Amino acid sequence: MKTSPWNSVKENHHHDNTKCGPGSEIPTHNRQSGTGGKPLCQDCAKLDREGK
Repeated sequence: MKTSPWNSVKENHHHDNTKCGPGSEIPTHNRQSGTGGKPLCQDCAKLDREGK
């Protein structure tokens, strides 16, 4: 499900879908709210297109 974006301090992309495996595995100490000016994760983009 598409939601407010978040990103990891250790990744070069952001997430916006709660069903994204890599996005949901980000430890809370590395997680930041917002896009961080980074492009959208490919997995999130696919889930968003599919309406998941």
